[in-house]
Amino acid sequence: MMISNYVLFALIFVLVVVAFVVLAIVTGRRRSHVDRLGGFGAQHAESAARVVLREGKERQLQQILAERVLTPLSRLASVTGAEGKLVEKLVYAGIRKKGASEVFLGVKMALALALPAAIASFILWRTRAAGKSIEAGTLLMYCPIGLALGLLLPNIWLSRKVKQRQEKIKFGLPNALDLLVICIESGLALDAALLRIGRELRESVPELSEELALLNLEMSAGKPREECLRNLGLRTGVEEVKSLTARIIQSSKFGTNLAHSLRIHAESLREKRRQEAEERAAKTSVKLLFPLVFFIFPALFVVILGPAAVRVRETFLGGG
Repeated sequence: MMISNYVLFALIFVLVVVAFVVLAIVTGRRRSHVDRLGGFGAQHAESAARVVLREGKERQLQQILAERVLTPLSRLASVTGAEGKLVEKLVYAGIRKKGASEVFLGVKMALALALPAAIASFILWRTRAAGKSIEAGTLLMYCPIGLALGLLLPNIWLSRKVKQRQEKIKFGLPNALDLLVICIESGLALDAALLRIGRELRESVPELSEELALLNLEMSAGKPREECLRNLGLRTGVEEVKSLTARIIQSSKFGTNLAHSLRIHAESLREKRRQEAEERAAKTSVKLLFPLVFFIFPALFVVILGPAAVRVRETFLGGG
């Protein structure tokens, strides 16, 4: 019995460590070698070489971990027909690395195995510390909760990341359109204007800047402009971007004034954003109703009526 418990604890420890390492790999954002070495001078060449070697070893370790651990686990979690949708959501979230879907599914399966194991180890430790016997019903009740959390938490994280990125792109789009109108009216071509806007938005809206950079790379590679613009809308998944690309394609196809069309589109986007803000403000009173009724009003009643109730009680008891 003792040996089996020690083996179980060792297995749990390994699974938890693997899960945390995988999460660190997926969620961690590492800069490129050029960004890391850009601040080094000639006197720091040796330190720069050490950084390159260390990052090479880290990348090799990540590749080994992904191939030998995450890929077999991802095969257990993969569902036929759902992989394309997962890749689409990863692209919406800005995760475009090769094998990202296998890494995500591997993390999902690792958490699904690690969390029930961690819960089981905690229950075993508590029961052994209390000197009680282990009940199988307790394990059967709490371990499925860990399994469900392990399967749901990665999906929740991915959906949240997709929503945040799309919101940032949507809110930064009107300012980008204003810059695009200024560039076009100043005499720049559409391709050069998009390249300039991507550079200008690198600090304020890095998500939109990244998408515009990919758009310029596709056009530089020789793809037709219409196809590149459609790919921009498909990559982001934002309806405002899709309508913008459709407007640009129609303007270039029919020869209309692109700057005027973009200015109207920017005004419509701002009006839509203003209406969404007003809608959220109108919903605030309804959302505050339940906290007021269940949390704030009872406290007010206790503070206001409490002293009066005490005085009434003292009066009746004194009079009795």
